[in-house]
Amino acid sequence: MKTRAQFLTFLTFAVLATTCVSQVQAQGGKTPDVVFLFIGQSNMAGRAAIEAEDEGVIPGALLWNIGEKKWEPAEAPFNRYSPHRKELSMQRLNPGPSFAKAWLAANPGKTIGIVCSVRGGTKIEEWEKGREKPFPLYDSAIAATKEALAAGGAKLGGILWHQGEGNSGAAAAYPEKLSRLVETLRQEFGNPALPFVFGQIGQWNPDYAAFNTMIVEQPARIPHSACVRTDGLTNIDDAHFDSKSQRELGRRYFDAWKSLQ
Repeated sequence: MKTRAQFLTFLTFAVLATTCVSQVQAQGGKTPDVVFLFIGQSNMAGRAAIEAEDEGVIPGALLWNIGEKKWEPAEAPFNRYSPHRKELSMQRLNPGPSFAKAWLAANPGKTIGIVCSVRGGTKIEEWEKGREKPFPLYDSAIAATKEALAAGGAKLGGILWHQGEGNSGAAAAYPEKLSRLVETLRQEFGNPALPFVFGQIGQWNPDYAAFNTMIVEQPARIPHSACVRTDGLTNIDDAHFDSKSQRELGRRYFDAWKSLQ
């Protein structure tokens, strides 16, 4: 009886261990070498159409399933697992796929992991630590990222933030709020030099001019940060980049991140 009980205990442990491993492994048993956190509002969620060239799994890229706490092969839309996203049909192409492809091209044989926790229509004030209403955006993103890092044993390579349309009418107050957000995030992950990349919003909209002028000046204020310019990018409406521009935006985010290495 004792032997049988020991066997059952071992079997139970083996099943649990296998389950745990399967939850954190994907794409041939790999886990990420590096993880990036994507946060912000609707252009980071993605509102552009997912076209034929954007479809399918990206080899070497993993997406963190926030609800099920596991890595999965990455494919658009990257914001599908955000706990506070708008309806799934609104989650389309964001800068994530082209950023991942650019990183993979520069790091052959490596694996990239993406945590995407975005909510469209949000202001920077809604991303304050500890804020619960209307959504706990900051706390949810931090929790998901820490779970993803623990699952794969990877390092956090950087944070990509694209937001500003919601604050475009109050650009003068933005620098202090952005600096505070970056400082809080870096404290959260224990890395005062954690790369932080942000970007201009659409240059086609004259209402965004003051914000875009302000945001490019912030790397001088925030160490280990970079700003992506949106010159030449095009749109589908007053606020949102089109598919071609989302692809280019992702490549520019990668170049900006690389400049911090």
